[in-house]
Amino acid sequence: MQQTLFHIPHALFDGWLLAVWLMIGFAMIGYQWLIAKRQSDAFGMLPVVAIVAVVIYFVLPQLENKGINPADPDGDLILLGLAIRGYGFFMLIAMVLSLGMIYQRCRQVGYEFDQIMSLCFWMIIFGIAGARLFYVLQKWEDFSNDSSVNLIGKMLDMTKGGLVVYGSLIGGLIAAMVYMRMKKMAWPEVGDILAPAMVLGLAIGRVGCLMNGCCYGGICEPPYPGLEFPAGSPPYMQQLADGQLLGIDGQWSVDGLGVERVEPGSLAESRGVKQGDQIMLLLPSSMEIKAVKEEGIDKEASLVIGGLRLGQLKIPVADLPDFSLPAHPTQVYSSINALLLSLLLWFYYPFRRHSGEVLALLLILYPLGRFLLEIIRTDERGQFGTALTISQWVSIATIVVGFSVLLYVRAKMPTLQRAETV
Repeated sequence: MQQTLFHIPHALFDGWLLAVWLMIGFAMIGYQWLIAKRQSDAFGMLPVVAIVAVVIYFVLPQLENKGINPADPDGDLILLGLAIRGYGFFMLIAMVLSLGMIYQRCRQVGYEFDQIMSLCFWMIIFGIAGARLFYVLQKWEDFSNDSSVNLIGKMLDMTKGGLVVYGSLIGGLIAAMVYMRMKKMAWPEVGDILAPAMVLGLAIGRVGCLMNGCCYGGICEPPYPGLEFPAGSPPYMQQLADGQLLGIDGQWSVDGLGVERVEPGSLAESRGVKQGDQIMLLLPSSMEIKAVKEEGIDKEASLVIGGLRLGQLKIPVADLPDFSLPAHPTQVYSSINALLLSLLLWFYYPFRRHSGEVLALLLILYPLGRFLLEIIRTDERGQFGTALTISQWVSIATIVVGFSVLLYVRAKMPTLQRAETV
């Protein structure tokens, strides 16, 4: 896991990047106006140059990463620069390779790639928007306490991940259906071309989830293989909040964490926590934990255990474990599952009997695997008074839609000859 690959220095945003972009932009406009003699194209480029300039000057500085100052650990945070995340890097690779797969299929079947490319552009835009909106709704308790300005900023900040696959699927499909209706494109045929590429993008994107530490699984008991995540990572923080890293098994209620068992030799036992205690945990931030554990910064930060019998106990961050307990590598499972499904859809394409069958298989098989994977994931809670997560509910609905698509195309679409499907 490596959430941040590197930082673009803060100094670059103090006018240099904007100046370089304006020089490039006006050079392109000048070329169109003076040399190519295409004045209309030159005017068309003005809004693009202006929008990018606004993003560079106003938006990018707001996305800069902040960190603890090693020279003054208890002082104000300092700007580290714009973080280039492993998550975003693999998402970019996913989009490029997915488009490459679509291009290859279009060449094989003689479909116009430019039209598909325009469709993919809108699917990506609305897919990202849908993925973020789904995440915000799913984690609304993490957003609802912020002011309006901070709320908008947090909703737009995707530098650390925070995208949900099903939201992307819904947003992308809405954009696709609208675009194909406007352009009078045959959705069963287009869906069959896009389906393997969509799952390939997911397979690569899940590697980004592994880099980010999100979409993690529950504690993995031997003999199953598990991954230990570094201090401050999402699974580490979740295990810490649940008391598991301290050696506590218990149940949360409105009164706090009810201790049902304390692991012998654990941190909790060494601090006097006992079975039957009702405690509260006040956690240090992931930034503080990373600063002490990974960067060796001498920062005064502690986990606080509060309880009626105990009073208040502090465990310094330095005494906390360096890694999480072994967790199911659900990101790896999901990536392998998506890669195999992508290959299956790709090689099934020549054998389909009706246009739309490949898309239908995607809508049936992916949610089936996702439903099962949710059983060992612990980053989502049950919904609607059941143990089923929101992703499992959406999986059930998607499977129903998939079978509906399959029945529709087999009833309405003409039977393809083998020579037509190659």
